[in-house]
Amino acid sequence: MSLRSVSNQPAISPGGKDSPVDSAAPSTPSASGEDEIIVIAKEGDIVLHIEHDIGERQSACRLRVSSRKLADVSKYFARLLQPGRFGEGERVDTELKSLREKYPSIAEAPATELPVISLQDLGRISTVKSISPLCTDMLYMLHGNDLAATPPLTNLANLAIVADRFDALIAAAEYANRKKLIRTIDGKTTPKIDTNLTQEKVRQRLLVAVLFNYSPWIEKYSARLIIRGWVGNEVETTLPLWWDLPSRFEEELLCRREYMLDAVQSVQAHFLSLYSSRERQCKLGYDSSAQCDSFQLGEMIRFFMRIGTLKLQGVVYDATEPPEPYSGDVYSLLDAMQQVPEYQIDKNHHHCGIRTRIIPLIDTLRESISHIGICFEYWTTSWSQYAWMEAKQPLLWRKQNYRLKATSHETLHANVRGLFMAAERDWSI
Repeated sequence: MSLRSVSNQPAISPGGKDSPVDSAAPSTPSASGEDEIIVIAKEGDIVLHIEHDIGERQSACRLRVSSRKLADVSKYFARLLQPGRFGEGERVDTELKSLREKYPSIAEAPATELPVISLQDLGRISTVKSISPLCTDMLYMLHGNDLAATPPLTNLANLAIVADRFDALIAAAEYANRKKLIRTIDGKTTPKIDTNLTQEKVRQRLLVAVLFNYSPWIEKYSARLIIRGWVGNEVETTLPLWWDLPSRFEEELLCRREYMLDAVQSVQAHFLSLYSSRERQCKLGYDSSAQCDSFQLGEMIRFFMRIGTLKLQGVVYDATEPPEPYSGDVYSLLDAMQQVPEYQIDKNHHHCGIRTRIIPLIDTLRESISHIGICFEYWTTSWSQYAWMEAKQPLLWRKQNYRLKATSHETLHANVRGLFMAAERDWSI
């Protein structure tokens, strides 16, 4: 960052047009050229010259702003502009003293004579045609000015990233809450649209929620990523921040996904173990009961192999690679498991298979998975006790002792975590 005099370029007030950010009109019109100065505050006493690399090109803009207002809402600018702490602060103070001797007030000083602070990099935003509309909206928010319209989701996510970059999240979040920016986006999202949101849109919503402390979106969309398997992928650092969520969210999402899959697999293992044990599962007492158990075990294995949840593998020697974990929607997996037929060895054997026994267990999993999202209240207030990746694994979980209804919010989360994280699970009813 450096402070320097700006070349004689005309200052403009909002009134022109510029390229949109992600096809959305900027809240305030900006300059047609990057060397012109956008007026955010008429009484502004400094000019920000902001540059950001977009691929192989660079985009830049200049904006007249109030140093006092920025210092009030941004720790970054408060430190930067503090006289005696950095050279920029000292030089800004010196140049402003000269301007006060020259003009009755700083508001009357031309923008071309104001001290300039150069800033590099807006953070991991998405690719935009120009940073001018984005910077204009961001600085309007920090100055408390109204935006012309609610920013689309991608723009709002980019604004949150820039606010984080300049340590102004509290002010930006308060503005978003006061102007109901997130609620407006929510109100325009029908259930059908919400169900069909792409992974990128879900991640954008979750990033906005995390940075702006909007808890309804955090629990809802963190669960969506976990359930649909949109976690655990390595991403390039050049991609926008929503592909690499901050605050260890990515680690926690992957951790919960893995424990969830382990719990689902334990139901399958439970029945395979029962029907391959010495304990008789056919309770009818016929001479054919032993054959019935063998028949049910064989049909069960065939069914699980057919839906792709089981693979027979030799233990004497096997050079094949272990299978990749299931990467799809876990609700689709549960739906497939629930389709197991009611196999009968003959007409005398009814309900000897696993269908009537597995459905209640799948219902338990389905209800528990609906609570697998991250609760932001506990994440921020008691992270070390709440985060699954930091918790100790319970040794044993029993279905008979499991309750979700008529429990406190804290107990509900603890019970769900106990089910999914248990080292062993007893699914006996």
